[in-house]
Amino acid sequence: MGISVEDIKNAMNNLVNLDIRTIVGEVNLDDKGKMQPVVGSKQIVSRMNLLEGDITTAFSEEFLQAPLDSVRSFHALRERQAMEIVQGNIKALQHFIGLIDTLERQEKLDKTTASDTPPVHPV
Repeated sequence: MGISVEDIKNAMNNLVNLDIRTIVGEVNLDDKGKMQPVVGSKQIVSRMNLLEGDITTAFSEEFLQAPLDSVRSFHALRERQAMEIVQGNIKALQHFIGLIDTLERQEKLDKTTASDTPPVHPV
């Protein structure tokens, strides 16, 4: 069972798009462990395109009035939290890339220094 082209496409899409769903009601887990709302459940869905900075949110008018308006507020909070997580992950990746770069430069320097040192011959 290897990695399929579809798996790679999905992974690339997941790097670009962040989906946030708030579900009110019952859910089932699909074969990949992803939550799927049961018929009759209500949901708010947001998609953030991380490259273009576009955020699209969809919900029914029911979320504009009590008692579901508080769910809409909760979803907005989750959107903000998601952006904070993404920003933190980007900083961590930048740090990790910098660390790799530093280690690679140190390895090259070590190899250069080792090759410049004349061999020692035992007497």
